[in-house]
Amino acid sequence: MDRIVEMTAFVAVAEAQSFSAAAKKLGLSPPTITRSVSALEERLGARLLIRTTRSVRLTDAGQQFFDDARRILGEISNAEQAAAGEQVIARGALRVTAPVLFGEMFVLPLLRDFLTLHSQLTAQLMLLDRVVNIVEEGIDLAVRIGRFEDSGLQSIELGSVRRMLVAAPAYLASAGHTDRTC
Repeated sequence: MDRIVEMTAFVAVAEAQSFSAAAKKLGLSPPTITRSVSALEERLGARLLIRTTRSVRLTDAGQQFFDDARRILGEISNAEQAAAGEQVIARGALRVTAPVLFGEMFVLPLLRDFLTLHSQLTAQLMLLDRVVNIVEEGIDLAVRIGRFEDSGLQSIELGSVRRMLVAAPAYLASAGHTDRTC
């Protein structure tokens, strides 16, 4: 049998102090749990549990193995979660800037939702209609509308904005604009 399966069955029995409760917790049959623990004890050549009709207790060797097995299974779980990216916990302070109207309409609601999901994170949102020097003012994230000059900072284009001049024909004619496709 697989050593991790045996270890998992043993730890479940030791925690529940019951073969049937461990089987229920792991979604296995009680005979499967019994076979796993028996195979583990046989492979180790040591009795890990004292079984009676009313209770299950750890032997001294069982207590030592239980402590080690629980730690090992925890480390395996942590390694799997880290590999899957689940261990990444956002924490600290996030400083964000955006133009006022755009920030109020779009960034603020998204930031609220983001902070709800990441309770160990705080944020400061600076809504300004001026270009902020990201480096000098310690900004982590800036939303810009318009052209982005290559400054060595990393940027991601989120969308595009179409510019349009809208004016009365008489005003355009008085300003010398005759092309209506401006």
